[in-house]
Amino acid sequence: MEVHHHTHTPRKKWAHYFWEFFMLFLAVFFGMLAEYKLEHIVEHQREKKYIRSLIKDIELDIASLQTSYDTRRLQISYFDSLKNLLQQGYENHLNDFYFYARQITRYANFQYHDRTIQQLKNSGNLRLIRNQNAADSITVYDNERIKGALAQQDGELESRRYVSHNLLGRIFNGFAWHEMTDSTGKISRLVKNPSLSTNDPVLLNEFSFKVVTLRGTLSATNRTIATAIKSARTLIELLRKEYQLD
Repeated sequence: MEVHHHTHTPRKKWAHYFWEFFMLFLAVFFGMLAEYKLEHIVEHQREKKYIRSLIKDIELDIASLQTSYDTRRLQISYFDSLKNLLQQGYENHLNDFYFYARQITRYANFQYHDRTIQQLKNSGNLRLIRNQNAADSITVYDNERIKGALAQQDGELESRRYVSHNLLGRIFNGFAWHEMTDSTGKISRLVKNPSLSTNDPVLLNEFSFKVVTLRGTLSATNRTIATAIKSARTLIELLRKEYQLD
């Protein structure tokens, strides 16, 4: 009967286990670093994508703000003329009186293009804007500059509505008022001098007061808009510089 001897493998030394553990640790560690690096690259690309989109929105804001500013500046000159007629006498210039007063119902409100900012807020992606200088400037632009201009604009609109609803229909002839606009909505001076519906001095004095205050409100709105335009241009310049965009 043969006797079989068991072969004994030599025990691994502790250094061997240490190197196995160390190599495994390095593999996991560098894998995590690679994953973190990839995630960082992806998030940076998303951040720049949002910044590019935000710049386009701000450029649209500037165009809208500038159009609103220019329209309001023209109306301020109309209201100055209307004030002068009320002060110096309008009896022989009723076509001008009607024309300038007709501008009270017309306005060019600017539109806030906040699509990108709302996406960042609603999706929780504001954290992607890791550049603190950029993040602070975006917040100031959104919360103070634009929303301040919007609030000023809303107040102006309320003043216009008050004059329209409470005074214009009591002072001006409705048919003559209608004849000043064509099919496109363009306002033109009447050839003839239409009469007023009333010459009540109390009512006309209230109208004069509202014209003067509305003119001041328009000027205040334009000052706010001018500040918003300056802020928008500064923000675009900052974002292009911070993110090295063309």
